[in-house]
Amino acid sequence: MTTDFRQAPDPDPESSLTGVLYEGCPTNAPYVVRNAGHWLFAGTGVKRGDSFPHLVGVEYDRVTPGALPDAPLEIIARSPLVCNGGRSHSDSAYYTVPSGAGVFASGTMRWVEGLMAGTGENGRNHHMDARTGTFVTRTTENLLRAFAEGPAAKTRPAPRDNVREVYGST
Repeated sequence: MTTDFRQAPDPDPESSLTGVLYEGCPTNAPYVVRNAGHWLFAGTGVKRGDSFPHLVGVEYDRVTPGALPDAPLEIIARSPLVCNGGRSHSDSAYYTVPSGAGVFASGTMRWVEGLMAGTGENGRNHHMDARTGTFVTRTTENLLRAFAEGPAAKTRPAPRDNVREVYGST
């Protein structure tokens, strides 16, 4: 039997793998850095609260406290948005699994488009600029280099579980 990940008879939401749940569409919002000191953001020069216009969209994901993976999860960016008239947030999350492998979810469908922002190739469709392209590219390079070295848990700091801090009691 094939069912939606979240539905009976054996619900297993996508967040058990990715750390985030798909929440909605459409949105167009800035990506907002929460933990500028996270190793993923090394070399980007970002500070807490820095934002990148239009990077969150058109679909977005967020951490859902009732549907978390079985591991400490760190929210490294939290971006307020409006979708279909309702207020919500997109979250970028990072955690490691028992094998030591790292899992990163950007929380935005536009992350890949952000890689080309400011290059003239793409990214202009949603008004993302070269600054956004530089940020997304460097963050992605940091991620791929760390994952290529082997289990991220062996070479990078452990995630700081901050879900309760961000969402209140879970």
